[in-house]
Amino acid sequence: MRCADGLPALAPEGPNGVRSRLHIRRGSRIYFYEIADRPGEWTSIDEIEIWLDAIDLETISAADRPREPGRAESVRLFPYSWIPSETHFAGPGVETADGDLVYAGTVNHGHGLQPGGSFIVRRKATTGKPTWIFRTDHKSTALDADANTVFVTYDDGELVLLDLRSGTVVSRGSLVVADVPVVATALTVTGPGRLLIGTSDGRILVCSVRAES
Repeated sequence: MRCADGLPALAPEGPNGVRSRLHIRRGSRIYFYEIADRPGEWTSIDEIEIWLDAIDLETISAADRPREPGRAESVRLFPYSWIPSETHFAGPGVETADGDLVYAGTVNHGHGLQPGGSFIVRRKATTGKPTWIFRTDHKSTALDADANTVFVTYDDGELVLLDLRSGTVVSRGSLVVADVPVVATALTVTGPGRLLIGTSDGRILVCSVRAES
């Protein structure tokens, strides 16, 4: 089936599909989180190579029947983890106007999420080099950005605003409706200082935000 933009709706296969999904908003390409192990050989977790791949939108025409892209159509960009000793699970992200990627993720230590194991990173689209990294203790549930600010929600109910260029905290606080804390499960920037937020208790919130520390 197709999304509203006419592109095929794609989801990774396998038991870790949700944790391996890399959904990039407003991407100029379709991005994939690829696990490239050695065919026919048993591979330990330390030997598995995980890459960020991309497919140009031109190769998947809206006029074609939706299909799974072929291996020859994708390009390996760079290792998904910028730290060779760490395995990262993918989270929500966005492509910036200049082609960089800003996305959330978690570090997999094999013992659950550890303190500081959740991150937001901005990486150069050409080299994968991090421009900045913001770390927290909780998993991100949604992320979007405008020309100046990255908006991130977490599973403890916090909303954090980061400067798009530097990654510094502009503002942070908990989401509260009628004096009751809520957890965001979806977030979309709809205009300057305007957010549309979906919550775990079934609410849809139209919010105004101010970039104040």
